[in-house]
Order: sequence, then structure tokens, then C-alpha cells
Amino acid sequence: MLVRLTEVCGTGAVTTNARYALREVFVNPEHVVMVREEHRLKQLNEQGLIDDDLDVNHRFSKITIDKGNSGTEIVVIGAPEIIEKTLHKNKQILRG
Repeated sequence: MLVRLTEVCGTGAVTTNARYALREVFVNPEHVVMVREEHRLKQLNEQGLIDDDLDVNHRFSKITIDKGNSGTEIVVIGAPEIIEKTLHKNKQILRG
């Protein structure tokens, strides 16, 4: 089952005036190998560089997704503990 998250992605500008956009992303929780807090984007959000409508108190997490021989990292909106709960909220323990 895929989980819907909101990813923060760069708009392509590689300057000090870089802007960021938000987009929906679907992640397979079985392939997530690490979640850690992303402090740099919190600072950028406080400066208003991510999205004008985004609350300055939001926290961000970097997620590492296993791709076999390598991994992909994405940054999503949400504190690591919230993301972890979101990724595993549908997991059930089967008892026999």
C-alpha cells in the first residue's frame, strides 16, 4: 500500500534565490530505510522561500528510499515522528 506525502522540491534554480515548490508523492513504506529531520528547509521556510501559504512552524523530514543498489532521498513536510507514524499506520500484526 502506498502512502501519500507532500514533497518539497527545488524549482531548478541553482542560485541563492532558489525557490521551492510542493507536490504530492506516493511512497511505498516497505522501501523506506531512514527518516531524519531536515533543519535547512525549516530555516528556508521561515524566510518564506518554500511556499507563501506554508506555516513557518512546519518541520521537514528527509526520507531515504531503497532502490536496490542505491537510494533516493526526498524531503517531505512533517516531523520524523509524524512521518514514521504515517508510514506505518496501516501495518497490522497478524496473530495466529
